[in-house]
Amino acid sequence: MSTMTAIKKVTLTDRHLPTGRTKHTLITAAGSQSFDHFTNLTITCYPERLADGFWLMYGTAKGLGTDTWHLTLEDALHQAEWEFNVNPNEWVDANEPF
Repeated sequence: MSTMTAIKKVTLTDRHLPTGRTKHTLITAAGSQSFDHFTNLTITCYPERLADGFWLMYGTAKGLGTDTWHLTLEDALHQAEWEFNVNPNEWVDANEPF
């Protein structure tokens, strides 16, 4: 069994304001609500199964988050740029279990 691995990370700053092009909603027993402000993004994958794709993980200060799935690493990087104006050179390489 392979382990999901974080391969890239970025901390969102005041420069990374949401573009408003997407909306992430949390559904609970109490109803639906918007997520708290996202503070970090992590791109993860299963290294032994890259054909399974890549997950862009959205984290909040409370640790609660969501994710989006992408066929390629480039697609995940593009999604972060499209949603938060994260430039490709801002990502930090990671190689750790997620």
